[in-house]
Amino acid sequence: MQQRRRSQSHLFAASTPSTQIGAELQSIKSSILPALFEGLEIKKAKSNGKISTRVLTLSDDLFKLFLSRTSKRQLLGKRAVSTLVGAVMATKEVDCTQLHVKVIDIADILFVQSGFIGSRKLEAAATLAFRGEKLDPAQVVSIFHGTTTTDFILKDDEDRKALLSSIQIIRDAYHKASMKPNIKREQLLLRYAWFDVDLGRHGVLDLAGFLRLLRRINVYIKQEKATKIYRDYYTELHSEPQYRHSLGQRMRRGSKMSLRVDRGSNGHRDHFGINFHECTELFQRIKSEQNDGKQVCDLIFNELFGEGRESVAAEDIVQCFLIDRQGNNDATTDEAKNIIRLYGSSGDGESIDRMSFGQYLLSAENDLFDPAKQRFDESVLNESLSEYFINSSHNTYLTGDQMQSKSSLEAYAVALHRGCKCLELDCFDGDKTGAVVVYHSYTATSKIAFIDIVRVVKKYIVAKPETLPIILSLDNHCSSPFQEMMAVILKKELGEMLYHPTSTLDKLPSPRDLAGKVLLKGRRTSGKDDGLSETTKASADINGRRVSMNDRISFASPLKNGTRNAKDATETPSNSVNLAPELAEITTFNTVRFKDFSSAAALPVTDMVSVSESKFLRILNQNEQNVTLWKSYNRQHMTRTYPSGTRLDSSNFNPVLHWSEGCQMVSLNYQTDDSEMAINDGRFRENGGCGYVKQSLNNYPGIMNLKIKVLAGSCLPHPFGEPSGEVTSPYVILRLHDVTTTTTAQKSEELLKVEERKTHTVQDNGFCPQWTDAKEFAFKVESPGVAMLQFTIIHSDEGFIDDKMCLTAIPVRCLRQGLRSVQFYDRNCQHGSFAFARLLVSVEIEQHIPWK
Repeated sequence: MQQRRRSQSHLFAASTPSTQIGAELQSIKSSILPALFEGLEIKKAKSNGKISTRVLTLSDDLFKLFLSRTSKRQLLGKRAVSTLVGAVMATKEVDCTQLHVKVIDIADILFVQSGFIGSRKLEAAATLAFRGEKLDPAQVVSIFHGTTTTDFILKDDEDRKALLSSIQIIRDAYHKASMKPNIKREQLLLRYAWFDVDLGRHGVLDLAGFLRLLRRINVYIKQEKATKIYRDYYTELHSEPQYRHSLGQRMRRGSKMSLRVDRGSNGHRDHFGINFHECTELFQRIKSEQNDGKQVCDLIFNELFGEGRESVAAEDIVQCFLIDRQGNNDATTDEAKNIIRLYGSSGDGESIDRMSFGQYLLSAENDLFDPAKQRFDESVLNESLSEYFINSSHNTYLTGDQMQSKSSLEAYAVALHRGCKCLELDCFDGDKTGAVVVYHSYTATSKIAFIDIVRVVKKYIVAKPETLPIILSLDNHCSSPFQEMMAVILKKELGEMLYHPTSTLDKLPSPRDLAGKVLLKGRRTSGKDDGLSETTKASADINGRRVSMNDRISFASPLKNGTRNAKDATETPSNSVNLAPELAEITTFNTVRFKDFSSAAALPVTDMVSVSESKFLRILNQNEQNVTLWKSYNRQHMTRTYPSGTRLDSSNFNPVLHWSEGCQMVSLNYQTDDSEMAINDGRFRENGGCGYVKQSLNNYPGIMNLKIKVLAGSCLPHPFGEPSGEVTSPYVILRLHDVTTTTTAQKSEELLKVEERKTHTVQDNGFCPQWTDAKEFAFKVESPGVAMLQFTIIHSDEGFIDDKMCLTAIPVRCLRQGLRSVQFYDRNCQHGSFAFARLLVSVEIEQHIPWK
């Protein structure tokens, strides 16, 4: 009896369908911690401080992690009851998802960390530990997936190390396999959605499951029609003589299209429906019938190669497609043969058919964002730091607004994994704990320990020792004793990772020279920072009272559990701090007050300007020479800009104009998922997302003309990546973020220019929408070296506010012409449903960028 119960539980955990990518994952199964398949007991930490015993189980196919209660009874479920409806067996199913506390798909996992309390849930649990039990940072594990975390305690060192290694191995294998050309995105989407719709975990979908799947993947078909499609297909599959027999008789074995059956203990078939492979075929038929049976990829194939052809050889691909349509005048037969080798399914290896050619058009290899520009290239990292844009964050510790939100180590961990290379820390004398703390001064934001942030950075570098230099921007408000403590912490925790500046430099070192190092930015001497004046203008209502940013008021901190901190009321302001020698000697970049460019340019190259966005604009517009002077200054020195203090909601400014002036560190609020942050993510997707992008302000002179048509979409997600919701009605907004120069009789100045175009709405089709009669949108690009092209897909929700589905931004200098695919991201990551989304566009470029 016990063995049967274990067997049922085991099959229940392995419920996702077999796919091509599943076969790839099976090859690494021997490298996975065996206990994960049986069920590993863990202690799950909740944000309310409670510690609960759970069982962590990995499905046999390696696609799912299950957190379940320890009771075996809750893992078994109840047997489903089947009834015959017409030609289809409909199953009254038990929703097995309710038997698990949480289910994590491997496609949703961003990263895993251990060894420190580095998530908001763990931070809350650490202060409210159940029954006084304290969390040991060495024993905690945090899985970051989607927009949340799963946090637990695993005390056994060997199991914990093996678990971390196993998850990383599976995640890496999944993403590597999912990028292979023979893995179709529609199949990946169905696999991803299958668990949510196969409620009984039988490996087949009855009619109700099929209807759930339609909604899940954004396909709208009226229920009557969908029911008929399903029943007709089911009947077609099982209408052959070998399928016509009683329910007690076995189906013919070995048939790929056979009816899937789950036998109960009584030997009778309990579950009827279509399996995963049959469902994949059915959706191909549905897709071909959408849009009145006229598919864009078919129309393109006819236009390129002729209507009467079903497949084409390499010679036709070279001339008709690569040269004539894609503008690659240097295309070779070998390139065409490579497309056939990777995507062709004709079987002869000499040609590619219509469907396979459509798969190529929407593939990552055909990305509008030049794949060569996205790959990491170490050879371009040998210039001075001042020659690069550096991915930078503002008030990195905050998780929300600037006045009341939580400060968290999670924000630092997420920023680092998103590619950020400049982190900000506002440092203050601590309370009775005697620790240096980080928070937003004179606000109700919570406090976190300086030493814990340093440990997060250390853990990241230990895991990725080749990472390019990480800059800690220290806004130092500490007294001398606490500054000395900061220096001790930095030296002890980071050791050789900490960069010690040498004598005065004529030129800043290169990113490559500083790989694996941590650099400090701050004031080496006392002096006024003009940027501080921006925050004094800000105020907000907190708990019913009006509070200004310059009010010297202390608030409760999690470190003190509500006790008033008298020290906060008399904090030494940053503009009068005398830096301790111990901290000054390890600070590389000295932040100085901006007076004028002549004075600034005469300072050592390690002296840098840090100004708010509004101060940046004031300097830029003081006189027309400042545009040229700032660009000249930034060739040798560094500039950091950051949002004005009036942005209490943690919104962001558009970084394009700042990049145009050569500002290296354009710091944004990483916690805010807005259009400006997406522009930043797109910029730093260059060079492998390493966080350092070579400037090319002078490499693209003149005007560039773009002509763009949005042709079709594929596998679009629900708004905000939600797993369910109404079928979407998408339209696409294209925005060009550019810099223009205006000249009048009085002066010449550079201004930000944003141009917007919008497609019409495609009703009730997020699976395969088409804009066959779409207009051609024209853009004139005046600053190709910094301009960004942004695609945003919006759901038209009639009568309500339209919802964002997904967006992406591409540097204009990285565009490729021709028929191209556009890929989408969520917080700079391709995870979950965002990994499958594509647009197909037609792009014409009139100017200097060669095809690659």
